[in-house]
Amino acid sequence: MEIVGTAVTVLENVMSMVADLESVELHITDAINKGVDFDWIRSAGCSLYYQGIEDGIVRSVTRISIPWWCKQKNQLLNNVSRQKVLKWKFQILSHQ
Repeated sequence: MEIVGTAVTVLENVMSMVADLESVELHITDAINKGVDFDWIRSAGCSLYYQGIEDGIVRSVTRISIPWWCKQKNQLLNNVSRQKVLKWKFQILSHQ
């Protein structure tokens, strides 16, 4: 679904700026609501259910993608840290 992909892209772009703030989910929800065009749902004849559909998409994307983003970021940081430790150990061993 194009909306979900766009919402995930918005989340990924904003996450690095708000990851250290309180209420990350609120910041992401606001960014998705501003950055994703949900109007096609209303124009497709779903005006009665528009808000529920929009809220469900935003809630699903934030609840799945925020933990995923954090996990990816932590894995990246752990790999960088691991590489530094290995480099340091190699330098110690090569000088003996």
